[in-house]
Amino acid sequence: MTARGSFYPYLFLGILLFCWISFPKTVVDRMRAWSVGAVSQFPAAPLADELSALRAENQSLRSQVEMAYEWLLGDRRLDQQLKALQELEKKPGTELLQRRVASLRTRLKGELLSFPAQVIYRDLASWSSSLWVNVGEEDNRQLGKALIAKNSPVLASGSLVGVVDYVGARQSRIRLITDAGLSPAVRAARGAIQNREVAALVETLCQRLQERPDLMASQEEKGKLLASLKTLHGQLGIGWDESYLAKGELMGSSSPFWRSRGCLLKGVGFNFDYPDEEGKPQRSSPILKEGDFLVTSGLDGVFPAGLQVGTVTQVHPPHPGGYSYDIEVRPTAAHLNDLRTVFILPPVSSD
Repeated sequence: MTARGSFYPYLFLGILLFCWISFPKTVVDRMRAWSVGAVSQFPAAPLADELSALRAENQSLRSQVEMAYEWLLGDRRLDQQLKALQELEKKPGTELLQRRVASLRTRLKGELLSFPAQVIYRDLASWSSSLWVNVGEEDNRQLGKALIAKNSPVLASGSLVGVVDYVGARQSRIRLITDAGLSPAVRAARGAIQNREVAALVETLCQRLQERPDLMASQEEKGKLLASLKTLHGQLGIGWDESYLAKGELMGSSSPFWRSRGCLLKGVGFNFDYPDEEGKPQRSSPILKEGDFLVTSGLDGVFPAGLQVGTVTQVHPPHPGGYSYDIEVRPTAAHLNDLRTVFILPPVSSD
């Protein structure tokens, strides 16, 4: 009797699991959204005393400060790009330059409309595949338009980190570029675009150093370092002499465990065998090499052209009889494992 009774919990569990995997995907997504919302609002432990309450309040304030800081950095970066656009519009209007101006204007329009969101949940079992943020349909109703929608691109520090693949009432799920199921179309870029990226990093470093007087032994040492960085920034400039070469797709590894395999991306199918609006293939130089910058090409219909994605770290030669290259890529969003604030762009289809 006892042995027979002990069988029922396992039978019940088996029936429950069968029902779970039989639910339609839309139902499963709603149930997950509800559970994420419940977990994110439920305290990690009972606040037994005033100290626990103060710790929770301090954590909340820190999250708000970090979000405000990321927003401020984003505003600075957008301001720099708007100034670059103004300078670009003053130059003689060649066909290539007109395309650069149009692409930059479209991209900046989307970023100016971007909506900030905080990461509220990230499952260790799908750490490299997805995360949840604290915005959804209710925010769309307040905005009066569907800015947060399926296939909305998601940025962090100006770099592509993923795309919205589910929108709930108060929370949404982001599919990350490190997920193998997401394959943005990208293109290798070389020249001034690489210098502009380094210049932006140098400027951010200067700002951080000025905000941290405790990092240097003396003001003289700090002044020398800042002077060297500003000299480097001036040498890099904001030129636009650049070339766009091989096209292909990126995909992640979907590593199921927390930080187990890093954030390197794999690129496949890269080639530049046929002329397009960027010109003809240049046989005098390789169409791909280490250090090339990768930006979205817009060919997938999901991501607008020109979003920075990563830097080529290794190029694998074509297989015998093949004509395309495989590559390894380091994302320009270097903090993918520690995302706390992201910015959601309007979906391309809404433009």
